[in-house]
Amino acid sequence: MLVVPAPSNAQSLLDRPPNLSADWTGAPGTLYFHFIHRFSTGSAPERKVSNVPTFLLAAGLPMRFLAGVNYSTNSALAPRFPNEWELFARWAPLSEDYGAPLDLAGQIGYNNAGEGVDGEVSVARRVGPARLIAVARALSDPFESGNVRYAFGGGGTVRLGTYVALAGDVASLTSRDSTERVAWSAGLHLAIPLSPHTFSLQVTNTLVSTLQGASRGIEGRRYGFEFTIPLTLRRYFGRREEQSAGDSASAAATADSAAAVAALNTDTTTVAVRPTPAPAPASNVPTSVPPTAPAPAPIPGDTTPAPSPHRDTSRVTVPRANTGATTPPTSPATPRRTTTPRPSAPASPPRSTPARRAASTVRTGIRNLNYLQSRQEIAVGTTVEWKNNDPLPHTVTAVDKSFNSGLIQPGKTYTHTFTKAGTYNFFCTPHPFMKGLIVVKAQ
Repeated sequence: MLVVPAPSNAQSLLDRPPNLSADWTGAPGTLYFHFIHRFSTGSAPERKVSNVPTFLLAAGLPMRFLAGVNYSTNSALAPRFPNEWELFARWAPLSEDYGAPLDLAGQIGYNNAGEGVDGEVSVARRVGPARLIAVARALSDPFESGNVRYAFGGGGTVRLGTYVALAGDVASLTSRDSTERVAWSAGLHLAIPLSPHTFSLQVTNTLVSTLQGASRGIEGRRYGFEFTIPLTLRRYFGRREEQSAGDSASAAATADSAAAVAALNTDTTTVAVRPTPAPAPASNVPTSVPPTAPAPAPIPGDTTPAPSPHRDTSRVTVPRANTGATTPPTSPATPRRTTTPRPSAPASPPRSTPARRAASTVRTGIRNLNYLQSRQEIAVGTTVEWKNNDPLPHTVTAVDKSFNSGLIQPGKTYTHTFTKAGTYNFFCTPHPFMKGLIVVKAQ
């Protein structure tokens, strides 16, 4: 897995400090493996180096859920207690990526060393290049069964560019004993270019990254690193039913669009009449159309030939003066083909003109090899803007080739205005498992 990194949705360490996972819930159909390793040195004369790894294994679920486990080979909760486990589930009901004013998430889990249930609520918000996070935790007491302890913390990250961020956090129990310290951490976080992986160098006074371990500091410093490795199962299967449904919707939308175009191109003022043996007199011209009225603009798609005195037709357009006569109409300004007048007020331009389009822009993005809004419904004339928040390039390419962004470099945007109703499937050329659907509806 280290040698051949799989394209997937990794958690970006550039969005959170070492001891706060906050609202990260991953993406459906993706497995996550995080490797956290922290080292400490003993006192002289031995100066022995000790290390404690923590492994996270989790799965992204629909509706922004994440379920997983943290496993550490050691524990700071109980003396000589090895193999600390934390089984957890996390849900993020609000996300700035989906238009919410802030990020909100909750986590609940069971810690075997604490022998109880732990919980956390977190809020976060982006402010320019910074992302600020605050957490509140309720923890089971590993020393007194049934007792609950509380901890509060905060921190954040500051982006120095597309691939680099500085991070830090603090957290503390509301009441600490003589062996417990305020927990803190700092890190230099890096996104690995052209890959979904992130890496960080850390210094902290905590031992493990469970809620219990990240809430209490211990004597001394720990130096270490964290590396994120994802595995995208949906690259190989899944989402086929959704795509198939999208294809059916696309076919239906295409049929509706074709019917609408046919209706627009049909001259609804043409009616069937019975041929008469003699031409209608000129006085039969309707009074609703003045003889001196200017000729209307040609109707697009109208290929009806002018009637000939030697041709008997069973369908004519009403009104038309002197149908069988060999002389021109009495007024040269009277059109050869007159239709029922259509409103031509300047305030009601044709549907295809910009004045009738929805002058709006929908902003979305690409994060962690995933289109944030994989399905959207918009009105004709809407502009959609995609921003690439990943450290590797992506594309927004229509299946029918109606639009193609080309490679969108990290931090760059691509916009496209949808001027026709229909259903548009799109995907990422370098990562075909990334798929999306836009339904454009007529106004």
